[in-house]
Amino acid sequence: MWGLKGKQPKIVTTSPFGRINLIGFVDPVKGRLLINKIEKGNSDCFIEQLKFIKNKFRIYKKITVYVDNAKWHKSEKVKDWLCENKRLRILYLPKYAPDVNPMERHWWYLRKKKTKNVVFETKKDCLEKINEHVNDLTKSEIITICQI
Repeated sequence: MWGLKGKQPKIVTTSPFGRINLIGFVDPVKGRLLINKIEKGNSDCFIEQLKFIKNKFRIYKKITVYVDNAKWHKSEKVKDWLCENKRLRILYLPKYAPDVNPMERHWWYLRKKKTKNVVFETKKDCLEKINEHVNDLTKSEIITICQI
């Protein structure tokens, strides 16, 4: 797919329900994978997920989250929230380097195993397949998928 510079090309889809936005976090050392549905990719939704991570891993004194360079990961709103929540630290992966992002490998694997060439009747059907995928993975499979 190509398009003029500065113009977003339109991609025609047969999906009856539109888009599902997901955010994912993976611990490539301990083999933990979290995938959550979000309204859209923006600072507010990202902060909600950081709150989720902060609460889920409250036993840790410091939590480091590696993220790509999406603009909502670097917004002033996110920076302000991080200043008030010192337990969380964000480090940015290199730009244009999805090959060093272990979560990108999980997105690829999810598509390959559960959603490639499938037309779901409803969002619920699609989300069920995604949840099935996450729940079926073992810790060792999660760690293996993360390896470069």
